[in-house]
Amino acid sequence: MEAGDRFGEYVIIKPLAAGGMARVYLARKKGMAGFTRPVAMKVILPQHSAHKDFIEMFLDEARLVVCLNHANIAQVIELGEVNGQYFIAMEFAHGQDLQQISKKTRKFGRLLPLPYAAKIVSQVAEGLYYAHAKTDAQGQPLGIVHRDISPQNIILTFDGVAKLIDFGIAKAKVHRKEEDEGVLKGKFSYMSPEQIRGMPIDPRSDIFALGIVLWEVCTGANLYREKSELLTMEAILRKPVPMPRELRGDMPPDLEAIIMKALAKRAVDRFQTGYEMHQALEGYLNRSNWGVGTPHLSEFMKKLFPDEYKEIRDLLNQERLRAEAEDRSDTAAAKKAQSEEAFVAWEPYQDEASGLGNLPMAPSGRPNSAPVLQPVRPAPAAESPSPRKGSRWTLIVIALLSVLVLGLGIAFLLMVSRQPGGQPADKGTAPAAAPRGTVQVESTPSDAAVFINGKPAGRTPATLADLPFDEDVTVRVEADGFEVYYVPVRLTEARPTAKIQAKLRKQ
Repeated sequence: MEAGDRFGEYVIIKPLAAGGMARVYLARKKGMAGFTRPVAMKVILPQHSAHKDFIEMFLDEARLVVCLNHANIAQVIELGEVNGQYFIAMEFAHGQDLQQISKKTRKFGRLLPLPYAAKIVSQVAEGLYYAHAKTDAQGQPLGIVHRDISPQNIILTFDGVAKLIDFGIAKAKVHRKEEDEGVLKGKFSYMSPEQIRGMPIDPRSDIFALGIVLWEVCTGANLYREKSELLTMEAILRKPVPMPRELRGDMPPDLEAIIMKALAKRAVDRFQTGYEMHQALEGYLNRSNWGVGTPHLSEFMKKLFPDEYKEIRDLLNQERLRAEAEDRSDTAAAKKAQSEEAFVAWEPYQDEASGLGNLPMAPSGRPNSAPVLQPVRPAPAAESPSPRKGSRWTLIVIALLSVLVLGLGIAFLLMVSRQPGGQPADKGTAPAAAPRGTVQVESTPSDAAVFINGKPAGRTPATLADLPFDEDVTVRVEADGFEVYYVPVRLTEARPTAKIQAKLRKQ
């Protein structure tokens, strides 16, 4: 399918990805009054639609994820079938996956800022905990395990929100059969030791995979990726995990400890739930005074992928305008059809002989019992009464009196609306201006460029004044030949000022 093609009630906007079993499209579904919502639509390829086992696995994914409603999990909107092709319509997460993010940052000779990496994985850990703890309508645990946690299945949107996708091989008690135990499903380089051994797995297996993701986005290297799948699995089972600080000198000890705990070979030594890992990462961010929020991640993404962001944004805007134009056209056509139907329905039946010309006739030839409204016909000119003498002067007098009354009314309203002394009535005191804060920025070396939320703000030493309270802002410091320095700042009434000492590292 190509852009503009219709697939059931959906219109294809752009192909997004293709695999051996299914393809993913950006599409839209038209609603009332020109409303349209973009979706990511996963469609099974026609050649696989006849495979009963594959279709059942595909339907299992939809049934499983449709019950998950969390900000950090891509939501399923609809499961359907068009001409024998099954599809899942999901929430469209406008962003890039972690694999593409890491690749782009390395292209610029940098690594993902550690606080940003921690915040992204913290969001995913919270979403994972929600899925792991999900129960059915009777309160019984569903026993969901994702089994395919990897950078490709974690999307960071341009709004700064991490989304976990692709529950295609997720394991749940209500959907998977016991014979699935011992079957390897997922990417080998992100499997847990117990998953490789074919042992029963639980949420701690996903914690191990998420630990690999965090290790890799922090160091920019691959943890378990050997020359063959067999060597990769052997490394996961036997090879000690390299300490992250060996590859990244600015790795803080408390973040390193979190990564190493998630990567413990024995499940009992890891974080036991996703929420424990989420709390540990948030604790590191709080202790480090890294108040990272979605505005910082959003700004980071838009600067890292400006072309990708603009392309999809423009496409969606064009589709919105097209949907509104279609709705206006459909509305005009419907009104025209109604008008034509009304004209036919109200055409008077003429029967001058019977005197029933003003009544519609029933099929029997007799008039219907209920009369209907008819157009008012003007009386013949000969029957119009002649105007009385003096009627013209009467109309002129009435018009003058109306103007006089209207003028008196306006004058009265103007008097009421003013206080004594002729001053306008007090409409209330204007609200006081919101308090603002100040940030002082110094750097080593000095004379570095300073940006606040992406906008130039002078050079160091700099004083950034008039900053709002209780809002996350990002300060960026840049100098030629040095790595970019990012720091999130949040001022409050209790902390109206802040000072930043940016020590830039050479590239």
